Amino acid sequence: MRNRIQESGVRSQEPEVRSQKPCLAIGCISVLLFVFLAAYCLLPTAHSVKAEPVNVQPRPVGVVTDTPAITIATTTATSSATPTTSAREAQIQWAFGTVSGTYSSCTVQAKTSYDGVSFLTLGSPASVTVTSNTVNAWTVIEQLGTTSVTTSSVSSSAALGFGQLTEFSFSCSSYGTSAPVSISVIYR
Repeated sequence: MRNRIQESGVRSQEPEVRSQKPCLAIGCISVLLFVFLAAYCLLPTAHSVKAEPVNVQPRPVGVVTDTPAITIATTTATSSATPTTSAREAQIQWAFGTVSGTYSSCTVQAKTSYDGVSFLTLGSPASVTVTSNTVNAWTVIEQLGTTSVTTSSVSSSAALGFGQLTEFSFSCSSYGTSAPVSISVIYR
């Protein structure tokens, strides 16, 4: 009889142990799913990237470096345009190579476009020295208001901030035969 009691005790414990194993497995799977779901939600999402011109190198924290192309053959020339929708300032450098002839009273004017077609001046023209191996550097900074809200004067020729595209217009009162230049711009 004692054997029967022990056997019945063993038999009564076995179903309990078996019923706990599936619950334990389901609990572990639930915890793992929760961990994976939480990790997935916390991972940064990939942003869609617009195709930029070949000369544009995106940098972290909204910084873009650009090397716009320009050919100086006469008294005026215009560089290729760069996307600048989120820019607030531009640090510009024009480094001339071996210049042939004499260039005098030369300026570079930043121009920006809100519609991609019409370009408005951005800031004042910068005077540049066009001689062999000369580096010219300057900065264009978007105007900040002195109060919480500032409305600029309406203009059909000038802008106070960067639009969707920015280019540079080169101008001289007299020119030589060639002025090769490397342009480097950092937009922030």
